[in-house]
Amino acid sequence: MSRKTRKNGCKVGSYLSELNKTEILGGLLKRLGNFSPGAFERSFDERLIFQKTVYLLQSFGIYLGFSFSWYIRGPYCPLLAKYGYDLAKCFDRLSIVRFTNATLEQRFVAFVSFLNDRKNNAEWLETLGSIHFLRDTYSGMKKSQILQMVQTKQPYLTIQQCEEAWDYLIEHKLIEGQ
Repeated sequence: MSRKTRKNGCKVGSYLSELNKTEILGGLLKRLGNFSPGAFERSFDERLIFQKTVYLLQSFGIYLGFSFSWYIRGPYCPLLAKYGYDLAKCFDRLSIVRFTNATLEQRFVAFVSFLNDRKNNAEWLETLGSIHFLRDTYSGMKKSQILQMVQTKQPYLTIQQCEEAWDYLIEHKLIEGQ
């Protein structure tokens, strides 16, 4: 989540206080359609998709209370991993969540559009999340430095993938270009 987002973001809990965080997260993921409890428990890529989806959702100003740090495959939150396993146990019983706050609902709709048909593409979400996290953390760094940091940590990501993700984040106003 960007510093700008923290200032302008909305905490979900203030609008959905009757639900717990697992119910909120599960209800939003049901709307997205990219969480499968069985696959989550069996597949690293599914857990990576989960982490990056929530990270990017928060970058849209829908703050769910998860703090991320830089890890092997980009932004990661150990607490979110725990929530993921809890969610896998109760996901089928959860209901879809819609925001009563129009601003949050608009942000969520924009997020769904942002993910588009790549919502299940682990490598794409990893690239987006990594570049966004590093740009947010090191806002004074040049594009070339950030992309180099990504490629150093994640050498399987090509420069073309990183360039495409950079441009996509700029297009969706999640980072500023340089």
